[in-house]
Amino acid sequence: MTPEEAGTLFAVLSLLSGILGAGILAFIAASRKSEPLAEKLVQLRNEHSQGALFLAGFVALFGMMASLYLSDIAHFIPCKLCWYQRIVMYPLAFLLTFAGIRGDFGIRVYGLAMSCFGAFISIYHYQLQLNPEQHSPFCSAFESCTVQYLNIFGFMSIPFMALMGFFFIFSLLMFANDQRTNGEEEE
Repeated sequence: MTPEEAGTLFAVLSLLSGILGAGILAFIAASRKSEPLAEKLVQLRNEHSQGALFLAGFVALFGMMASLYLSDIAHFIPCKLCWYQRIVMYPLAFLLTFAGIRGDFGIRVYGLAMSCFGAFISIYHYQLQLNPEQHSPFCSAFESCTVQYLNIFGFMSIPFMALMGFFFIFSLLMFANDQRTNGEEEE
């Protein structure tokens, strides 16, 4: 698989992640205004919360593997902002996967905070790529933060793909809820 083919695959999966994440958050928001949707949300959370937690870990694991492919096989040099995004994504991969296997929802709040932080780094990095004339303290002569190794569909660069991954992880963690907490709140 060439780096361009891999980049296209990663871009398509990133778009799908963004669409699914937006759908999940829209459903959660709509359930606040509609009693039938609220009941359906509780039912779905009771049935699929552990799976959502595990899927969030899998998304982070896939993001980790994709970043390793791009740097170690495709030989794209990661800049400092890429490294900062990795610093957030890599622990999420292990923590959320293990939490999903164990059904440990205590990690949820930390995962939400980490995915938000990673998303903010991705947004900053992406806007630097869109505005390369900006001065950034993270850029150097050897590793520029404005270089777009991939530009799929005319807008999808590596930081944007990372943003979609963080967004999907965030939405899955917003969906995931400990069933015991739901039962205690209703009583």
